[in-house]
Amino acid sequence: MRNFLFTLFLVAFSVANGQDFKFGKVSKEEVLEKIHPLDSTANAAILYKSENTYYEFNQNAGFTLVTDIHERIKIYNKEGFDWANKEITAYQSGSDRQKIVSIKGNTYNIVDGKLEDEKLHKDGIFDEEVNKYRLKTKFTMPAVTEGSVIEYSYSIRSPFLTNLGETRLQYTIPVNRIEVKVKIPEFFGFKLHSNLKSRLIFNIDKSGDTFRYTYQEANRRSNGLTRSSDYSSNSIDYNLAVYEIKEDNIPALKEEPFVDYLENYAAYIKWELMYTKFPNSPVENFTESWEKVTKTIYDGSLGKELSQERYFKKDIDELLKGISNPETKISLIYDFVKNKVRWNNFVGYYADNGLRSAYKEGVGNCADVNLLLTAMLRYAGLTANPVLLSTPDNGIPVFPTRNGFNYVISCVELQGQTVLLDATDPLAAIGELPKRARNFQGRLIREEGSSDWVDLIPSTVSEEKVYTYFGLNDGLQLEGKASKAHQGLYAKRFRENNGMSDEEYLEKLQLKLGQYTISDLVVENKVSINEDIKEAYTFTAKNPVEEINGKIYLQPFLFNAVQENPFKADERNYPIFFDFPFLQNEIITFIAPEGYILESVPESGIFQLNGGEVKYTFIVQQNGAILNIRSTLDLPKTYFTPEDYDGLKKFYSQIIEKQTEAIVLSKI
Repeated sequence: MRNFLFTLFLVAFSVANGQDFKFGKVSKEEVLEKIHPLDSTANAAILYKSENTYYEFNQNAGFTLVTDIHERIKIYNKEGFDWANKEITAYQSGSDRQKIVSIKGNTYNIVDGKLEDEKLHKDGIFDEEVNKYRLKTKFTMPAVTEGSVIEYSYSIRSPFLTNLGETRLQYTIPVNRIEVKVKIPEFFGFKLHSNLKSRLIFNIDKSGDTFRYTYQEANRRSNGLTRSSDYSSNSIDYNLAVYEIKEDNIPALKEEPFVDYLENYAAYIKWELMYTKFPNSPVENFTESWEKVTKTIYDGSLGKELSQERYFKKDIDELLKGISNPETKISLIYDFVKNKVRWNNFVGYYADNGLRSAYKEGVGNCADVNLLLTAMLRYAGLTANPVLLSTPDNGIPVFPTRNGFNYVISCVELQGQTVLLDATDPLAAIGELPKRARNFQGRLIREEGSSDWVDLIPSTVSEEKVYTYFGLNDGLQLEGKASKAHQGLYAKRFRENNGMSDEEYLEKLQLKLGQYTISDLVVENKVSINEDIKEAYTFTAKNPVEEINGKIYLQPFLFNAVQENPFKADERNYPIFFDFPFLQNEIITFIAPEGYILESVPESGIFQLNGGEVKYTFIVQQNGAILNIRSTLDLPKTYFTPEDYDGLKKFYSQIIEKQTEAIVLSKI
């Protein structure tokens, strides 16, 4: 990464110095450009982005937070067309709402050798209410084709004065030029946080400025008979803190395998409100601890919702009649909620319409579902509490703030253990979370007010067991049986990917295995969420072996070998994440046909990474014509740093080398 950034510096690709970025001043050269000069793989590029944030003052309305956006984007090919679709999110709370105004846009193309533009019309702009907290404004730029340059601008006017949110500086396409300016009145004190996961460093220039707002004030007089007025000019003066960022040639975020969420590694600035200090008022500090944040959330409607139980008491009493075992209670209530209330795909830690309404209507956001689960578990006498967390696309909270959370699950503390539950996912077993909820840590809020961090990354190892028994018939065709057991999150993944009939799954399996003919397929426990999935089948194949000079060559890993190294790049920029800790066990038994002997077999081997932290065991045992191979990949951790990359790359190369070694048979 350092070498790449140094190269960018040396290239001196500074279009910004000689380019006009005023709206409407797109050049013919920009439209004619075929590929990005510094990134030939780019499907699109942000030629210019300006973001100007300031506080507008009005005598009657007071302050309004305004952000003016101007973007110019080059579309190189069809894969870049998505950048012509724009979605702008606005927020609302009660009667207060952000407004998206002054939208205008043009698309520029070369037609018959001339530069022409097509305007974005009002009937191409659509507003949508996502939920009672979020609004969206959408538009698609017109007449977009390969080579187009699009340009649009708009303003966000917000009554939420202390929510500056996030200033984004990097995207999945390169940025030629970005200019950011933020002006903050002295009444608001903010602290800036850069994304520690990003390897890019930006210079932020801070300076000062002053602002004067002048207004006329009427002075009315009356002598009992007549009234008159005169006007005096008054002004309000205050200081401004001015932050500016001007950067050229920002590289694109590049996809890499096994990344938790690519956008988490983008360069950005987050603004944390520290205090407010208004004239003739004391300083109000907003620097918070996590304990204060969680207490504020709990003391809001969340705690009140959890305390209500009358509307479900009768149903839960009937459900748990005669049940005293706590594990059974958890299982029954968990299944009851999953069947009773469907998740509407909206996130949030506050119930949208209230738990009573969600229970009655059978649908709700994640808070409706999981707070209802928590309330019922408490009613059943269990120690159940909500856990606040952030989904991967919401980032990872870096400082105490309510905005850092956007999701909630349930937790039962039982016999010194924490059991995490998310009833929004019908395929999640007890103790399992969907991928959207497995984002490092969550904040457990107990009823009496205490709170703690809870690890959301699975600690239980999920296992996959494979057994393959095969040989060669008289026609030297492969025949055998195979079985596979999926346990834990492997079973969950199977159910997510194979929600189909056995006949459809057989077709899918047959297509995947190609040259093998599959029969007698049996799949067990597909709908029994807390059970392991087991599948078994017989197979034959006509041409899986190679015969050279009377000798037969075949690879013993027929179905489950690691086909290629997932780590191919020369270097790694981001950490490596596996979905969950896992153990892959495979036992292969091969029987040589009559008239042949096992002339050569693979050698046993053991490979380790980081002193045995990760281990691959390959054990070969031969007993006459019978060959047994046991392959075990033990990966009990999910997170690896970029510095581990070379070791992981070599480790997987060793696995592939072992699994592709051939058995050699020769005639007696």
